Amino acid sequence: LGSSHVPGGFAVFEGESEGDTHCHGFAWDAAEQDAIARYKGNNLFYVSMYDHLYTRGYVRAVPGSPMCGCVEQMPVVSRSDCTQLDVDETFVFKYRVSGGGGSA
Repeated sequence: LGSSHVPGGFAVFEGESEGDTHCHGFAWDAAEQDAIARYKGNNLFYVSMYDHLYTRGYVRAVPGSPMCGCVEQMPVVSRSDCTQLDVDETFVFKYRVSGGGGSA
């Protein structure tokens, strides 16, 4: 296991085995008004808290790296996953007229 931010870095694992290691990225649109960008917090919560912590039991960071960070701060890995939302939004508008005035 190398590190992208520590020259010549290494990690020591008990029993000479690192066990299950999982790196996961997130992608969203750069435009803040895009639905994928607006729901990026939901994506982060789903992957980190539900899928990884609750479902799979992943609870620790890779030694020498942050639990969460930008790609340039993470260790070099041979495989990772990335999740991007597919969002469909539906809006319903109702207009009622009561007593001569309008309300929405």
